[in-house]
Parts: sequence; structure tokens; C-alpha cells
Amino acid sequence: MKKLLVLFSIFMIISVCLPSVSFADVGPKPSIKLVVLNPPEDEYYLDLLIDYDKKNSYSNIRQYEELDKEMIKILEEYNEDGWRPALVTGTRVPLFGKLTGQREGETMVHNFSYIGTPDKFKVIIVEKSGKVTVSRDVLERKAFKATIYFDYATNKLWESSAVPAYIKQFMITFTATLIVEGIILILFRFSLKKNLKPFLAVNLITQILLTLVVFTAMYFAGSMAAFLLYIPFEIVVLVIESRLYKKYLLQHSPRRRVGYAIVANVVSFLIGMWTILQIWRYY
Repeated sequence: MKKLLVLFSIFMIISVCLPSVSFADVGPKPSIKLVVLNPPEDEYYLDLLIDYDKKNSYSNIRQYEELDKEMIKILEEYNEDGWRPALVTGTRVPLFGKLTGQREGETMVHNFSYIGTPDKFKVIIVEKSGKVTVSRDVLERKAFKATIYFDYATNKLWESSAVPAYIKQFMITFTATLIVEGIILILFRFSLKKNLKPFLAVNLITQILLTLVVFTAMYFAGSMAAFLLYIPFEIVVLVIESRLYKKYLLQHSPRRRVGYAIVANVVSFLIGMWTILQIWRYY
């Protein structure tokens, strides 16, 4: 058990901390969904400001001839304390995105993605009138797929919290696990009423661990990292649940209790794999 935990810990550290080395150009890429609150009424272009040298930079602007040349010129000439527009002046590696956004209700949404997505940036808005607005904050992106808010009225820039997403993910997986493994418990002819306390306690412990490990990997390194971590961590969960169910479940022999733990975890694992694959395909 100790060896298994050590191997798993090493694998998790490598996968989460070195995703660029492990996965290169495979799988999902980092992205930013930037939501502009109280957007300008005038037509505007929005870009991300980065602070590194533009030597050997990739050009990220497409369909240049369709853009407003005066607004583009303002962006091209902007350079304050080394901060310059990423799309217009280029990035070290490609960055996908548009200067224009899409309206969603009272907000405007701008999407940036691919390996050139900056870890540290500011936001600049250039309006048709020539007015230039720059965020007062420098944001250091935490999430692999970040949702960022920029309030045009206050120039404030911030990243959405991961806590609500953690809670939502836990509630979904915990509920689904209780339903699936509860049905299997009954099929193994265990009394759900007599075994309710150990059944709930064991699943609560393992689902908290699973959510923290897998969702943290997805948040910081993307769904591929979560996918790769999910497999070895399910082995750890299987070992934990087998021992706990063998000790605390009532009725039947220890062998049947362990058998239940194995079947329940295999079924939960397959459902979980399918869920992660759906998320991976979506992104």
C-alpha cells in the first residue's frame, strides 16, 4: 500500500507540474474566457497585454484587411512599461483569438486559447473614438481553462474562484456514486438500511479525495492530466474501499464484502472515465 501511494504521488507531481514536458502539443490547450462587464457602447477591439520581448514573435491576426486600420495602429503603437498587445504585436508561440467579442446578455465575451495563452497579462480596449482603456490590475492566471472578468466601468480585472466548481463537481460525482454503488450493494444482497453508515462514510471520504485530486489536475493542467491521474488514483480508492468495506460492512463474508468493493469501483471507474472523455472531447 505504501509503495502504491509513493508511486502515485510521484506520477501526480510529474503530470501536474510538468504538463508542457509530458504532453507537448497533445490534448487540450490552455484558454481564457474573458467576460467584459459594463462593456463600451462604442465599437471596440480588445487585446491582452504581455510584457516580454516580441523578438521572433508569431503573428496572431487573421483577416487583417477587414479590421479598422486606425484602431489597429493604436494597438500596434501601444507600449507602456514594456506591456504590448499580444494578438496585434505577436507572441513567442501561437495564440488564437479575436479582437472582437460576442455579446452574451449584458456582457461581451472574448476567447483566447492555444499554447501562447499568457500566464500573466493585462487587458487593453481601444474604441472607435480612439479612447484607450487599460486594466489597472496585472492578472496571473491560475486555471488551465480560466474564466476572467474585466469591469470596463472600474478597470478591475479578476479570475473566477474554483471553489463553486469544486463543490458542484463533488455534489454531482458523490450523488452519482451513491446511486450506482447503492444499487450494486443491494444486488450483492447487503441491507442498505443496516449498512447505510459505513456506505455513506466510505464514499464520502473517497469522493472528497477523488474530487480534490482529479478536479485539481483538470483545473491546473487540463482534462488530459485529469484523465491520466484518474486511472492510478482509482486503484488507490479501490484498495482503501476494499479494506474499509471488509472491516465495516455488516452481513456476509469478508470475501463478498471485498467482491462488492471491486465490482462497485470498476463500474464507477468506467462511468467516470466516460465522463472525463466527454469533457475532454468538449474542450
